[in-house]
Amino acid sequence: MTDAAAGALPPPSHRSRWFVLGYGAAQTGAFICFIPLLTLLLPEKAGVIGGAGKALLLSLAAMLGGLTAAAANFTFGALSDRTLSRFGRRRPWILCGLAAVAISLALLALARSPLQLVLGVIVFQIAVNALYAPLTALVPDLVPDAQKGLISAWAGAALPVANLFTALVVSRLAGWTGAQFAVVVLAAATLIVPFALRLREPPTPARRTPFRLSFAALHDGRFRALFASRLLAESAVAINTLYLLFWLLGLPDGATPAGWSAPDVFATLLVVSTMAAALGGFAGGGLSDRLRGRRGFVIAGSAGMALALALMVAWPAWPGLLAAQLLFGLSHGVHATTVAAMTAESLPDPARAGRDLGVMNMAVAVPQSLAPACAAILFAAGLPLSAVFIAASAAALAASVVLAPVPRRA
Repeated sequence: MTDAAAGALPPPSHRSRWFVLGYGAAQTGAFICFIPLLTLLLPEKAGVIGGAGKALLLSLAAMLGGLTAAAANFTFGALSDRTLSRFGRRRPWILCGLAAVAISLALLALARSPLQLVLGVIVFQIAVNALYAPLTALVPDLVPDAQKGLISAWAGAALPVANLFTALVVSRLAGWTGAQFAVVVLAAATLIVPFALRLREPPTPARRTPFRLSFAALHDGRFRALFASRLLAESAVAINTLYLLFWLLGLPDGATPAGWSAPDVFATLLVVSTMAAALGGFAGGGLSDRLRGRRGFVIAGSAGMALALALMVAWPAWPGLLAAQLLFGLSHGVHATTVAAMTAESLPDPARAGRDLGVMNMAVAVPQSLAPACAAILFAAGLPLSAVFIAASAAALAASVVLAPVPRRA
């Protein structure tokens, strides 16, 4: 028996509904750690601290934070693979990461200068990935293949719930910065701690190989194709997220419902897309479990996103915008859930699931910087915003093409 094989125990044949719901709640808590910060609290702090230079300060903090997140997720996933304790190998990192998140959010709440804000974001990204990387690794560790779609669907619901929490709770506390940060910590702890305390991990035999970071997973052809597909699909998602409002602001009069401002239309489309993504996630996860196949759903999801972005360019008026974002959200939900389940099934070394998931998560983190950089090149060449969305549509379509030759795994 190899050392790698000795470090990986097969997951049980079935997980209870309480485990599935508890894991979904913990994932929601993890998303609540960072969604309110990135979408609301950080822009607010940048506005207060940065003044006229708030956009530059926010961009700098986001860029450095994104790079830190990619490196931290990879590192903490690998470290949790190697952890040996009577409390398990993932659970200590989840609980310590949550405590570190609370401290880092307090530092951000108290930040009074650009340097303090940027350093606070870097510390936060280290902390939240110390929590998130081991939490994600629990799926290949503990969940059988027949339930990976279901549990990925519940995990996928974390984003819309975190968005609603931001809109309905955190935003209502505007003006009370301390209370905003405190309610984030309280909600996250309420959702994560019960699951973490009840979590039971099987004992992991000690390994004699030295610890090292490695991209060895990319040597596996199936994993490499999945990485490329996910990188392309997430680039399309990043473009839609970053530039949708700009697209709406550039539409001529009469393209949107009478009396609606661009922010009104944007908010409506965001809600519709988010709810559609949640429905698509549960449908894709459940059906891919039942049919015992993920690849077709992943391909259909990315192809649907490509079609949606092309539709938005071809029909840049209401109700075309609504139809496009409804299709985009539904397709994104199917893709996100099934690609997560397929990834968990495609790890070449189960004993190093945390490390290899950290590699895969780079395909999600890198587009946050890569996509706007590519858009900037197109803008510099004198091309309009429609060209950026066409390029995003092409990227999503390419994500389907990359996976097409990959054989279905029995």
